[in-house]
Amino acid sequence: MPIWKWYLLPSCLGLTATPAFAAPAFAPGQWNHETRLVQADVPGIPEWVIRMFAGHGSRKSCNSAAQLSSHPEALLTADDEAVCKLRKFSATNGKLVFDTFCTNKRFPDGLLVSSRGSYTPTSYSISTTSTGTRDGKPVRILTTGTGKHVANACTKS
Repeated sequence: MPIWKWYLLPSCLGLTATPAFAAPAFAPGQWNHETRLVQADVPGIPEWVIRMFAGHGSRKSCNSAAQLSSHPEALLTADDEAVCKLRKFSATNGKLVFDTFCTNKRFPDGLLVSSRGSYTPTSYSISTTSTGTRDGKPVRILTTGTGKHVANACTKS
């Protein structure tokens, strides 16, 4: 797994809860996503190293209408190796709110991932704070993220 993925854990929302609404909040199809590291306090890893390897990440995703109707948070999934438990998710009136608790091999004790932002059917913008521990010491990671719907059909990359 690339090093940037485990620092961009706030984008890892492979969740299993029912969304707070029935209609899809996001347009199905191809999306481009960008994540930027704002600040990272991770024990044993200097922030400049984190910035060098994980300061900016981009990815593409493709989600069907059915998937986005039942699990709209799937659009925001970046780290398929993380195990996350949804604590709160809502996308209403243009506002996104989601909290989840995620673990992966880099953070076996887990991180509470708390995101707030705004959305339209074809875009989103979020700010995320991830807190927890690593080797018994406090972790705090701040990121921002954006997504843009780029096509109704998905392309292979």
